[in-house]
Amino acid sequence: MKKILLLSIFIGFIQTVSAQNWINQAKKAVLSIITYDKDGNILNNGNGFYINSDGTAIADYKLFKNAQTAAVIDADGQKSDVIYILGANDIFDVVKFKVNTNKKTTPLTLATATLNTGQSVYVLPYSTQKNTTPQKAAIKSVSDVADNYKFYTINIGIEDKNVSCPVLNDAGQVIGLVQKGDANESYAMDCRYANSLSISALSANDYNLNSIGITKDIPENVEEALVFVMMNGNDEKAINRLIEKFPNEPEGYLRRATNYVSKEEFANAESDLNTYLDLSQDKAEAHYQISKLIYNMKVYQPQSNYAAWDYTKALKEIDEALSINNQFAVYKKHKGDIYFASGDYDNAYAIYESLLNSDLKPYEVYSYMSDCKERLGASSDEVIALLNNAVSQFQKPYPDEAAPYLYSLAIHQAEAGKYREAVNNYNEVEHIYGGRASAEFYYNRELAEKNCRMYQQAQDDIKEAVKLAPEDHDILVEYANLHVILKDYEATKNAANQLIQLFPDDPFGYRFLGFTQAMEGKKQEARKNLLKAKELGDENAETIIQRYCK
Repeated sequence: MKKILLLSIFIGFIQTVSAQNWINQAKKAVLSIITYDKDGNILNNGNGFYINSDGTAIADYKLFKNAQTAAVIDADGQKSDVIYILGANDIFDVVKFKVNTNKKTTPLTLATATLNTGQSVYVLPYSTQKNTTPQKAAIKSVSDVADNYKFYTINIGIEDKNVSCPVLNDAGQVIGLVQKGDANESYAMDCRYANSLSISALSANDYNLNSIGITKDIPENVEEALVFVMMNGNDEKAINRLIEKFPNEPEGYLRRATNYVSKEEFANAESDLNTYLDLSQDKAEAHYQISKLIYNMKVYQPQSNYAAWDYTKALKEIDEALSINNQFAVYKKHKGDIYFASGDYDNAYAIYESLLNSDLKPYEVYSYMSDCKERLGASSDEVIALLNNAVSQFQKPYPDEAAPYLYSLAIHQAEAGKYREAVNNYNEVEHIYGGRASAEFYYNRELAEKNCRMYQQAQDDIKEAVKLAPEDHDILVEYANLHVILKDYEATKNAANQLIQLFPDDPFGYRFLGFTQAMEGKKQEARKNLLKAKELGDENAETIIQRYCK
């Protein structure tokens, strides 16, 4: 009997020592977490724990929501920054993140077996003290959630300071992340679910992730990572992470170079482009992309002054691409674009014309050719003929993609005095738009209709233009002008007053108001407003005074 008692005591001692060993080891994984807002003020305090030796940890989502930065303090009192969010879910209140630590972290071991009702568990709090006593409890109930992961109810209440601490089994393996309940029970979300969280190609639009301002990691697959970076608006931090994670992927360097160009950091851009070219297997495409980036800088950032990059450099790069692959029409078209942007319209026209039998859409090519002819001072008939060729590539009823070519044709026809043809093409454009036309469209069609003496249609269009753009100067002036022709002086006066209110230093409102007053026989008031128009630079005001205000 005495031997049995001694054996029981010895076994109990061994179990106590074993438990204390895993407790001492497990406490190294538990973290204190501080999150901060955009001004660096403390947002929240809480807990979490490492689940991987590379600094991967998990905590409750609420702790991180709206945070712009975060830091952790481990059991040794060392403070480290959170550098990436690896996944998040607000429904189950979990977040997975990466800590920038300069040492190998001690993680908890994730339990592979789930627990059942009645089994013992331990809640391990964060502590920098040597002796840490876990809070013992039992599983009250188990629910299946999220692809057969588990959600546990524990038979004890948990203090706020212990939320997000690990829940361990008898072997010291972590089964869950403790969550607040009430005085009699609390909850634990399966750690395997938290560990399964990840960043995907479409995570850039994830509300849970976007509610956290800390940098998100990128997917583990390079194709998905490229999509994620693009969906994230080519964010600088995401691109840097792409390069860090996939240093041999050339696309990252091209995207970063593009960002550098937008910030006018051209030396950095050129360095990245050199790396991009070195890493690219398709050298023709690489030279084309470099040429396109230089071209875009010259066209869209004309204020930039980087001597090494000019249209000659852009031409050199596209010629390199064409020397490798001269069958790709897009490369040739880009060379034409460079000539056009640099003012060499003859060479641009020749290249565009050579592309009529390529795989490019012929209506686009005819449009490019018409632009060249217009810049070269060709007759309106030549320009209109090319635009007619563009429109002729479509069949009635015209598809949506025909609209810009019909619109351009109508504008040029109106400028050439071919108002009826212009109105007909404007009508085709409106049919395509289906009532979704712009104020500019109605304004332009009204001008053509007015010149055709289609006054009712013109009046309807200018009213629609004013409705869509009630503060547009040119539209209000045209509204007043049309109603002068129609002798609707009340409408003219209303437009004049609106012009004076919106543009008090512009002469048109005073001229139209003075004219309508003269027509009403109010010569003294008319003269006053017409003199104001004259003072503001209106050369026609004096003529109206001499004719109607004597």
